[in-house]
Amino acid sequence: MKYLKIMYNAFLWALVFAITCFKSEWLEMRVNIGYILFIAFGVLTVILTAYLRKKDLQLNFKFTIINIAICFIYGNFIYGFKRLQVVPASIIREGINMTRVPFSKINMILSIILILGLLLILLSDRKEYNN
Repeated sequence: MKYLKIMYNAFLWALVFAITCFKSEWLEMRVNIGYILFIAFGVLTVILTAYLRKKDLQLNFKFTIINIAICFIYGNFIYGFKRLQVVPASIIREGINMTRVPFSKINMILSIILILGLLLILLSDRKEYNN
């Protein structure tokens, strides 16, 4: 479950990085921001994995909830709530080169992944706490 926690938090940070890059019109016109999302996700996963081998940082449920809240507040500050409902789906859709898939489906899948991942982290923490 350690790697799930790493990947979950790395995905959140990569999404925030991609959303920030999406704000730059110059960059958006020249680079597929979806690729930036997936590259940042891979790089952050490797960095976090290497860092956590040396340090004892706990990516527990509390840390993840705080991380989600900070990422949401940041995204809301940059785009506003209405646009924040579309931009992540747009970035993901662009990154997987499936522009015909509606935003609603991508948002649904993204929501399921985020909620399911958070529940798995919660269950993992409870299991570790009970042992």
